[in-house]
Amino acid sequence: FEQLAFDTHECTDVCAAFSALSLLPALLAAPMSSSSWPFDGSSQLGDVEAPHALVRAAASVARVTEVPGARAQRELVFFATGPDHTSVLMTKNALAMLRTVGLGKHALVLADSDDTCSAFAGGRCVWSSRVLREKPADSITNNKFWDWRFKFYYVKKAYLSRLVAGGFSVIQADTDTVWSHDPFPALRTMGASLVVMREYPTIANAGLIYARPGSVEARDLLDEVAWRVQLFQHYPEAVRRVVHFASPPYYANSDDQSLLNDAIVSAVLRNRTFLGSTARYEGRNKYNPAGPDWASQPEAQAHKEQLRAMWKLQKRSSVVCPWAGAVGPSSRASYVRLPIRGGDAVALAPRSLFAHLPYSAGNAITHLTAARGFAAKVATLRKMAKWDPLGSQVDAPAKVDPGAAEAEQAA
Repeated sequence: FEQLAFDTHECTDVCAAFSALSLLPALLAAPMSSSSWPFDGSSQLGDVEAPHALVRAAASVARVTEVPGARAQRELVFFATGPDHTSVLMTKNALAMLRTVGLGKHALVLADSDDTCSAFAGGRCVWSSRVLREKPADSITNNKFWDWRFKFYYVKKAYLSRLVAGGFSVIQADTDTVWSHDPFPALRTMGASLVVMREYPTIANAGLIYARPGSVEARDLLDEVAWRVQLFQHYPEAVRRVVHFASPPYYANSDDQSLLNDAIVSAVLRNRTFLGSTARYEGRNKYNPAGPDWASQPEAQAHKEQLRAMWKLQKRSSVVCPWAGAVGPSSRASYVRLPIRGGDAVALAPRSLFAHLPYSAGNAITHLTAARGFAAKVATLRKMAKWDPLGSQVDAPAKVDPGAAEAEQAA
């Protein structure tokens, strides 16, 4: 297998070459709808691929928060929705919950088309002509799993990086999430410009990511994930350049979560690796029965060694989550920092910030990953009394969480 030095500045020309793909469809000439609200819709058609359109859209919804002794934070929540009825309902439900914590008007919804945005009348919805409309190439991943989520994987990470470059602090969240508290007061005090949801037994869950202006290396990590998604979706044969035993048909994994995990390992160890997200999927599995046994490959052992080396570099820190003290014994939570260049880090969020099920009122956001399928998610939300896709469009008064002063002092 091939190990490449992890230096994104040296990779600039290569990354740019793979980014220069002709993905833009013909501009739609349909009448304008609610998606044209943030900017000059008559010339941009509500498409955030137009020059400066994404930043202008974000600026129109971002909450400006003054931080003592630091630059003011421009904060927003970033969702993506598919065009189908169930996806739209789940997104509306998430927006309704955001309004209960005072964040509804600070959310930006990314859709695949202007028609999808029309389902969010009065909402903050934009669309992108960069979202894929057709399966770009034949691979096991594309052929087996192609749905609206895979169409969004590239733009979600690319736009998250673009928003951070534009000076915004962003929570990119899946829509199957339960919002109990505003997490921004705690997130802005953490010693990392990237905070990701903890995933076991791996590293990170891509369903909840907080990113703010920080080091170039942190933003490069997001660009790295976007590049890998685009590369393997469009050029599955590129796998053979980094996996010596790969043979067609290539699995060419382009799932953003596993790619994110390898990008984190790469950034921490300062050595680009494709072992956990690419090489292991070219080994034998349910969908790739012709592949070689992964466990017997030298790459499998190398991957274990990389993970051990990364975890040896971890540091422990803590953050004040003001709301947690009201429902538990303490408002201070411990978390892991994985150092990267630039004096920055990737933080693995504690449960009081980003949590999996089971639900607790002491967690700011709960991800319903364990509830598989739309029906199971709705049933889970109903048990929590959190299913209300037609809920109020008006933000509730901002809550003053117990311990807020402690959080500001910690910052």
